Amino acid sequence: MREAGGCGSGATPSRGTAGRSPPARALALASGSADAKLGLSRQALFGGLIVAGFANGISEKVYYAVAARGWLAAAFGTFDVSVIVWGACLASLLLLRRSGDRQPVRSSDLAVAGLAGVLFLIPLPSLSWLALSLVALHAYRSQGGDGPLRRAAAIAFALTIPLLWARLVFAAFSDVILALDATLVAWIVGTVPSGNVVPFADASGFLFLNPGCSSITNVSLAILSACVFVNLYGRRWSADAILWTGAACAAVVFVNVLRISLIGLFPAHYQLIHGPVGATVAAWLTVAAILGICLHGIGDAPRDS
Repeated sequence: MREAGGCGSGATPSRGTAGRSPPARALALASGSADAKLGLSRQALFGGLIVAGFANGISEKVYYAVAARGWLAAAFGTFDVSVIVWGACLASLLLLRRSGDRQPVRSSDLAVAGLAGVLFLIPLPSLSWLALSLVALHAYRSQGGDGPLRRAAAIAFALTIPLLWARLVFAAFSDVILALDATLVAWIVGTVPSGNVVPFADASGFLFLNPGCSSITNVSLAILSACVFVNLYGRRWSADAILWTGAACAAVVFVNVLRISLIGLFPAHYQLIHGPVGATVAAWLTVAAILGICLHGIGDAPRDS
């Protein structure tokens, strides 16, 4: 509230400094001067950290994709990074841009940014994703309400799920996860699995499920996509949103298991199903299933109050 000046000049004091003691007023003015000199809002700081962390995190994939196939082919293949991951990064930055109230940078923000910067300098992509997780958690916890900045932070953290946390979960429970995938594949093929080994339907050999055959990566992409739709469309994690997220996860597991099962049913066509053609078809079917289910179940749902 603006207060009228007590002196005869008719001047009014600056907003937020009236009624304060001289030391408090001086401290507030000094803080405002520091923010003006810095010329950086919380939104801009977090946006820069998201871009830096994302670029560092995917740098290894981009390098190997370009080295193996050239710039044009690598770009057509989105540099071996899912289009859902690219979209999630853009969605987080879009929400930061939507935030109209430019908030001044806090000392805790600078401390977190400094720690993230140190981790970014270490040439290990996993540390960049870890740093991005810390930045997102800090932004989420330090921002009250349910505005764009907090929703952008939620997406930024979800961005690290398929690129860091899902891999850690798989490393800890790989035997169990691969055994579950093998069980589903064997159920379709009609044979009896042994761990991560599934006999072919014609008994001509065996199918070994390695980490690249696991469904966990696609499941983590479904969770990421659901998080993007929930936050970008201003939704909440209602029972319906969770149910549709589960449906997206089930759909991508089905696509992955069906592709592997086709190898077990038709081993003579291994190169076609498991090679670039089969991988490309499966990848785009996975993306279509995730986006279609999330758009229908979450994006088209009535907006929460």
